[in-house]
Amino acid sequence: MGNIKVKGKMQRVAIINDNRVVARAVRYSTVKKDELVSYAAQSSHIPESQLTACTLAIREAIAYFVMNGHHVDLGKFGILGARTLQKAATDAEEVNAKLVHRVSISYRPSVEIKQAIAAIRIETEV
Repeated sequence: MGNIKVKGKMQRVAIINDNRVVARAVRYSTVKKDELVSYAAQSSHIPESQLTACTLAIREAIAYFVMNGHHVDLGKFGILGARTLQKAATDAEEVNAKLVHRVSISYRPSVEIKQAIAAIRIETEV
C-alpha cells in the first residue's frame, strides 16, 4: 500500500478571486535509473550489469514501438502509446500530415495500478 503526504499552502484561487489554503502532495526526490536498477537487482538477485543491459534493451524496444505507432502493453504497469491531436478536414483528399499539430505520449494505467492508487493512504503533513 502506498502513502502520500499532503500539506496546505496559501495561494490565490483565480476563479473565485480569493486566497485559500490548497492541499498539495509533498513531492519527494526523483529516483534515478541507477537507483532503480540497484533496487531491482537486490530484489531479484540478478547482477546489476545484466539488469542494466536488460533495462536499456527494454527502454529501446518501447521507444521503437511507440515511435512507430504501436501501443506497448507493460503488463501490471499499463499501456504506453503515441497520441496525436489534429484538425479535421471536410474532404478525404484534404487529409495530410500538416493537419497533425501535436504528438504526445499517452499512458493508460492497468486495473492493478488503478486499484493500488485507490488504496493509497493520504496523510496530512504537519
